Amino acid sequence: MKSMLTLFAAAIAGLVSSADAFVCVQPRRALVTSLRDVTEDSAAELEIESFLKENYPLFEAMLSKVPNIYATLKESDGSDGYTIFAPSSTVMESVDEKRKVQISDPRNSEVTEKLASYHVIANGKVTQERLKREDWTVPKVDGVAALSIGGVLTLGGELRVGRSKSGGFLGFGAKEDGNVVIGNNSALIVKSTNIGNGVVHEVDSFVAPDLIWRYYDQLRIPGF
Repeated sequence: MKSMLTLFAAAIAGLVSSADAFVCVQPRRALVTSLRDVTEDSAAELEIESFLKENYPLFEAMLSKVPNIYATLKESDGSDGYTIFAPSSTVMESVDEKRKVQISDPRNSEVTEKLASYHVIANGKVTQERLKREDWTVPKVDGVAALSIGGVLTLGGELRVGRSKSGGFLGFGAKEDGNVVIGNNSALIVKSTNIGNGVVHEVDSFVAPDLIWRYYDQLRIPGF
């Protein structure tokens, strides 16, 4: 499985633009792994943990599979802040039955950790305003200013940031509506909530690349 994830990481790198306009929030720390940190964090539930359990319980159940994720967020909250892209319960429930079984199957634990990790930036609070900020130092493209941030670097890997569009017919004639989308699936930010020194963006789909589902499909699930 580890070799598969290595190939997966290499494949994802090819999906993300390497242009100068692509700006990533670079991680400066690894996941917290010391016994002391884990013990201290288990003593009291963090505000972000309580918030996710109450408002995004299905996503939180998946996120909690990432080793020491809340210890990492606690460290981030005390320094640079953090950013979480949280799919709503409606999104989590809309996943077909096969995918639900694949996500919960313990044999897929590494892939599920990877899926969840794509939804967390552990070293920076990236607000909607920052995501929407335009860069006027570079030439416009088709009369439109470039975004200052072309992408972000999550615990799972790089994700692009782009403008959302609405209207049109069959994909033609759609116009930018002032919002931003995250990832290759163009997950739209529905709303944002500040929690401590971090921010939770509710999104209308998973932000992880579709390629990750191919790794789930490597493991046959009886009945599917």
